[in-house]
Amino acid sequence: MSKITIENIVSYAQVANGLDIEKIAEQLPEFSYSPNEFLGLTLKLDDPKTAVLLLPSGKVICTGAKNLEDAKTSIFQLIDKIKNVKTETIKDIEVKVQNIVASTSFEKELHLSSISKGLLFDHVDYEPKYFPGLIYKMEDIGASVILFSSGKVVCTGTKSIEDASGAIETIKEKLLSLGAL
Repeated sequence: MSKITIENIVSYAQVANGLDIEKIAEQLPEFSYSPNEFLGLTLKLDDPKTAVLLLPSGKVICTGAKNLEDAKTSIFQLIDKIKNVKTETIKDIEVKVQNIVASTSFEKELHLSSISKGLLFDHVDYEPKYFPGLIYKMEDIGASVILFSSGKVVCTGTKSIEDASGAIETIKEKLLSLGAL
């Protein structure tokens, strides 16, 4: 089993049925608000180190978390802040994972052109003139695994750490069967 590092967990929650973003921006100066660029509010947190977006629809998106607990903590910190300005929130808030980005290294140089020929063509996107990695799509779990010639591997598109780990192990098995590892 390769050592997998969680690079980013993007999560979301519906925290209200609609929000007065301008009112919140006026009362909470720690939020960034640039309506010409983005209609929502952005809050950057130091602990955990994440960014939380608050949308007029009442949806919150958290990015930058390294684990699900940090994502939940960030979202609930934001909820506490908006409650302090008498903003009504939904009672039962459920934090859901949208995307997990995980990485590892096979610690071996990979010959991507040979690998692209050995894998099923309809699952592979490899155009070295435009992008230095080989993208292998696993549609059954919604994952994309990106292989770099350095041996670095990035998995994106999964909603669980188990699926990310499984996708990386699957590509490792395929590379072993091709003699690429």
